[in-house]
Amino acid sequence: MTDENLSLTQACQAVGLAKSTWYYRARPRAPRSLNSNLVAAIDALWERTRGVYGYRKIHALLRAHGVLVNHKAVLRHLRRLDRLQPRKLKGVRWTRPRVVHPTSSNTYWEMDLTYVWCGSDFGYLFAVLDAYDKGVPGAHFGDRCRAQEAVQALEEAVATRFGGRIPDGHTLTLRVDRGSQFVAHRFQEAAQALGVTLAYAGIQCPDDKPYIESFFGHYKTEEVYRSSYATRAEGQVGWQLYRIWYETERLHESLDYQTPHHHRHRNHHRSVVFI
Repeated sequence: MTDENLSLTQACQAVGLAKSTWYYRARPRAPRSLNSNLVAAIDALWERTRGVYGYRKIHALLRAHGVLVNHKAVLRHLRRLDRLQPRKLKGVRWTRPRVVHPTSSNTYWEMDLTYVWCGSDFGYLFAVLDAYDKGVPGAHFGDRCRAQEAVQALEEAVATRFGGRIPDGHTLTLRVDRGSQFVAHRFQEAAQALGVTLAYAGIQCPDDKPYIESFFGHYKTEEVYRSSYATRAEGQVGWQLYRIWYETERLHESLDYQTPHHHRHRNHHRSVVFI
C-alpha cells in the first residue's frame, strides 16, 4: 500500500492495524534483581520446612510471619533460587474403550469390587455380571479384597457358565477397572488360563462399566441399606439370599420384565455389537 503512495496511517486503517503495533519491537527483559530481605526470609523458612513446601505454602508462611509479599514474587524468587518443587508428571492417557451392547449371554462380562458395612467392619464383595442377561455367574464375599479373592470370583463365574474353562474359539471379554486387584499379575494370569480376554476401563471412568455399577447400586438400595448387619457373617448371608432372589425373582425392565434366569435360557448364540 505504501508503494501506491498511501500514507502509513491510511495503510494501517485499511487493514485494521494500530500504528503502535506496527512500530512495536520486542525487547528482551533484563532479569529483575532479587529482594535480599525476601531471600533471607525464604532461607529461614526453607530450613524449618525441610524443603518440601511449594511457593503457595511458602507464601502463606511468609504472610503469617508478617512479610507482606505477592505470591508471584515468591514464585519468582524460588525459581531463581532453584527451590521450586518438582512438577508432577501426569501418567499415560488411557483411551476410553467403546461402549458394548452384547446380544447374547457369555460374550461380555463386567467385574468390580464394592464394600459393605457389617456392624464393626467391612465386607468385600467381588461380583461378575453378564451384561446381556444381567446374571451374576460368579462372586466372592469375604473379609479380604486381594487379587486372590478376585480370582476366586472369576473362577466361579467360568465354572458356572462353562464348566471350568472357556471353549476354544469362543470369545469372552471381561471389562474391569485399573484397581490393584485387577492389574495384579495373579489376576491376569488366571484370566489367561481360563481363556478370558481382559479389557480395562479408563482411569476414573466408572461409566466405562455401566452394567456392574448399576448392579451394585441396586444391591445397595434393595438389600444393604434396608438391613443392619451386626457381623460380617450376617452380611454374607444377606448377599447370598439377595443373589438368589435377584437371579430367580427380580424383574428387569431391560429384560422385558423377565428374571435373569428366565431370560438367559430363552436367548442363545448371538453376536456382540460395538457402538
